[in-house]
Amino acid sequence: MFRVYSLLIGYFFGNFLFAMIVGKFLLHKDPTKYGSKNPGTANIGAVFGKKFGIITCFGDLAKTLIALIIVYFLFKGNRQAEAACGLGVILGHSFPWWNHFNGGKGVAVSAMWMVFFDWRAGLIALIIGLILVIIMKNLTIPPLVYMIGFSVYVWINFGWQCGFIFLLATLVMCFKFRKDIVDFFEGNGKRVDVLTTIKKKIGKKAS
Repeated sequence: MFRVYSLLIGYFFGNFLFAMIVGKFLLHKDPTKYGSKNPGTANIGAVFGKKFGIITCFGDLAKTLIALIIVYFLFKGNRQAEAACGLGVILGHSFPWWNHFNGGKGVAVSAMWMVFFDWRAGLIALIIGLILVIIMKNLTIPPLVYMIGFSVYVWINFGWQCGFIFLLATLVMCFKFRKDIVDFFEGNGKRVDVLTTIKKKIGKKAS
């Protein structure tokens, strides 16, 4: 039963879509009607500016951390409970009941979940993801790659139950990214050149 309770706790906190909260209270706009129409960090940042994107990201990171900490203390660091909680946050974030099950894609949530579960492996996975973003100039494939890799790592080191839960979360993210995945393989994916953006900022500051 502890897995069910952990999943429900995670789902409850996952329902707090900070893209919608930022949109309502700070922007007074509905982010699902702008840009990609996805209520997530990337769309908020792209349409309304990086400041609001950062606020959204920190909010999603915080809700994930709070849910995981609660479960950690409730079930005394039980690894399967932490895994189930993370899956719950992903589900709540991706399919929030109050927003007609229309949510985000879970990138920030998955990042916090991985680092909380195993901070060393989690950070390595995120660094690999960042390198892939720089090389591929794409924001769709890297998070899926690091989630698959981390899932395999968890399966090997923490047991198949935890690894399977992480793989389920990866499948949820794949479903949410399904259109972006198709666009990527058809050559129509949105390109994001991180290095060029950084160089431009450095150039502006230097001038």
